[in-house]
Amino acid sequence: MSNHAAAATAGLLVMRRVEATARWFSIDPGPADAGCQFAVSVRCYVKRSLVFRRRGQPPYVIYQPYIGASNGSIMKFGVRDLSVLQSDDACRWALRRMLARMPQLQVLRHTDVDWDDVVPSNMVPQIVRAACGDNAPHGFTFHFVMAVDRQFIHDEQALLMACKRELGGSDKLENCPICLDVLEGEPVVQPPRCPHAFHHRCIFRWFCKATTCPICRRDVRICALPEFLSL
Repeated sequence: MSNHAAAATAGLLVMRRVEATARWFSIDPGPADAGCQFAVSVRCYVKRSLVFRRRGQPPYVIYQPYIGASNGSIMKFGVRDLSVLQSDDACRWALRRMLARMPQLQVLRHTDVDWDDVVPSNMVPQIVRAACGDNAPHGFTFHFVMAVDRQFIHDEQALLMACKRELGGSDKLENCPICLDVLEGEPVVQPPRCPHAFHHRCIFRWFCKATTCPICRRDVRICALPEFLSL
C-alpha cells in the first residue's frame, strides 16, 4: 500500500491510495487443464472510497460502492513456464500482468505505481511455495479471492478547489450569505451543483467547520463526487 498525489483534474487536487487484500486461497493439485499444467484463478472485488480528512479529526469514509458489472467475477490464467512463479520478483510481475487483464480493475485507470500496489503481497509467498513444492511439476491451480479499494482522500482545501470560481471577482449586487458583505469586488466561488455564491475567503473558513452549503445544506463532499471519481 502506498500514497500517490493525483495531478489536478478540473483544478482539483486529491490524494489517491490503493489497498489490495487477499482473503482466501486454496490449491488444487494436478494439471490445470489439457493444454496447461499450471494456472492461477482469481476472484476480484473492487470498490472506490471517498475519504474526507479534516484537520484534527479522524478520517470519514462517505462513499464505498462496489462498481462494475464484472465485479466479483473470476478469471483463470494459464501458466506454461513454472519458473515465472518460483521467485518473489518473478511471481509479483506475473500476477501484475494477470490482474491487469481483469475488466473490473481496468476501469480504475491505475498508474504504473498503482499496479504494483494492486498485487496482494500476502499471496506472493504462498504461490512461490506452491510452485517450488515437491508436487509442483505434476501441475496445480492456485485459487485466491482478493479485494481492491481505490481511495480518494481529500480535505477542506480540495472542497474549495471543487467550487466553481468567478474569475476577476463578481459584479453581483447581492451579499455573501456568510459575512453579509456585498459580493462585488472580491473573488467569489460557487459550490458544485449548488446555486449559491460566497466569498472565497468566507466559504473556506466555513469548510473548516462544516462540509455543507450554509444555505441549502447540500453536502459538498457528495456534490463533488463526480469531480473526485473522474481522477
